[in-house]
Amino acid sequence: MSKIAIIAGYGTGISHAAASHFGKKGYQVALLSRTKAKLDSSVAEFSKHGVKALAFPVDLSKPDLVKKTVDDIRKIGTVEILFWNPYGPPKGALDLTAAELDDAVRLTTTSLAIATQAVLPDLEKSKGSILVTGGGLSLENDNVVNLAVAWNATTLAVAKASQRKLVHILHETLKPKGVFVGEVTVMGIVKGTAFDHDGKSTLTAESIIAKFEELLAKRDQVFATAQ
Repeated sequence: MSKIAIIAGYGTGISHAAASHFGKKGYQVALLSRTKAKLDSSVAEFSKHGVKALAFPVDLSKPDLVKKTVDDIRKIGTVEILFWNPYGPPKGALDLTAAELDDAVRLTTTSLAIATQAVLPDLEKSKGSILVTGGGLSLENDNVVNLAVAWNATTLAVAKASQRKLVHILHETLKPKGVFVGEVTVMGIVKGTAFDHDGKSTLTAESIIAKFEELLAKRDQVFATAQ
């Protein structure tokens, strides 16, 4: 059976770079996001470059669907990498609804926990890894809090903070099982993404993937920073 890298929260930035990186290393990449047309287009494009990719349209804010999707992927091959990248739109503390905050936390944290449970037998067998994209808004200091307020990004800050805590817990929980869990905390705007409004960002998706590779090389450090 083939070895698989799941890319959850697939888009044009960090997750595309991750899919390309692991695809070139011989992994079959399973792309997960809501939009089927986008996934199908990406699968076709990867194929032109010799990367075997599969599309799995799924709403990652729904843990039951995430579990079903992971179970379906495991029928195709052995999952050795779970790359977790989803996040929701930012909303301010006085504007958000209960549903929006719930969705944000389910995207980053709840579904990650459920996906981990579903894929764990494969990861234990392969001594695989869970790699998570974090955000600077998850950190607890006055400057970060002021940014979250200024950007009306309460949902994103809270969701990424809960994700960061889960990553640390999973790292310690799964270490005895030979499974590595690590996060790269992204401290800036990624060049070429929708957030790079003026085109002046210098932080590249490829440099973030290089940070993940540094974590994978040692497997003893839970967090790294990209900026």
